[in-house]
Amino acid sequence: MTTRTPESTPASSTDAPDPADDPLFVASLEKGMRVLEAFRDAADSLGLTEIAALTGLGKSAAQRFVHTWERLGYLAKDAATRRYRLGPRVVELGYFFLRTDRLVSMAAPHLVALRDRCGLAVHMSVLAGSDMIYLLRLPSRQLTLAEMLPGRRMPAWCNSGGRMLLTQLDDDAVRQAIQRTPPRAFTPRTVVEPGALLNLVRQARGDGYALTEDQVLQNQVGAAVLLRDARDVPLAAISVSAPRHDYALDRLQREIVPQLFRTAHAIQHG
Repeated sequence: MTTRTPESTPASSTDAPDPADDPLFVASLEKGMRVLEAFRDAADSLGLTEIAALTGLGKSAAQRFVHTWERLGYLAKDAATRRYRLGPRVVELGYFFLRTDRLVSMAAPHLVALRDRCGLAVHMSVLAGSDMIYLLRLPSRQLTLAEMLPGRRMPAWCNSGGRMLLTQLDDDAVRQAIQRTPPRAFTPRTVVEPGALLNLVRQARGDGYALTEDQVLQNQVGAAVLLRDARDVPLAAISVSAPRHDYALDRLQREIVPQLFRTAHAIQHG
């Protein structure tokens, strides 16, 4: 069975290029990638019929793409159930990126040091259309497996790192980002009203940092700042998440936000 969560986005990404605008765009490759992206929100395996429905492809076309990805090792088929899972080669692609990305290599030692100093979970994320993607996640002991893994994609409006990433956009672009990923509640306290979210992004833009409380998970708070390059151009957000019973927002602001600023400065000038 296919399960969608509040963080889900369609398999065909809203920020994908329009083939009509690009004569070099390979439409068949985009269709093939839809098959892999269909697994983004799958709780378990997917059958061929489900893949066809999620991608908008005909069953025959979906079957050809699925077979090709299986032969290449990017999908694995259960012979008994005839259902598919992502294969290990998908992880290998992520490793190639993380191993060679200059920002990751520059930031990682500083983020490890921050995690060791504060004992809390530390993350680095980048903007992808109207969403954010975690590049690095250094867990605390309390985090679940899903919260430890890099590569997770979430709506940018919903947490401290994403809101800081949105501060680099003007108000019209922030409104459009919120419209592209209509807010839905993760918890009873999740802010979902577009005007209120825009005001929170404006506040973060003015303050230079963002604070959140109970927005994605109950009893979790977060703080984030922007990471910039030597020319002061925003590159990513670095953030910390903590249990609310240990860190009220005033303590998070007083103790963690200054450490985030120092870490961002060290990475920028390192």
